[in-house]
Amino acid sequence: MKAQIKICRDCGQPLTKDEIALNKKLISPDVQQFQCLNCMSESFDCSVLDLKIKIDEFKEQGCTLFI
Repeated sequence: MKAQIKICRDCGQPLTKDEIALNKKLISPDVQQFQCLNCMSESFDCSVLDLKIKIDEFKEQGCTLFI
């Protein structure tokens, strides 16, 4: 069975595994609609670089969402 590609709810861009994991980490593990880093940075009023840094921090902490 092929995995379904998830897209950004705002711009329709295909999402990476890290973008999906960040949505689950920052919003809710049960979130159903996801945002790409660009749209999420606008929602959180931060830069895309800030979000990428958080992804790296969560990975270093061993967060299982980012495996």
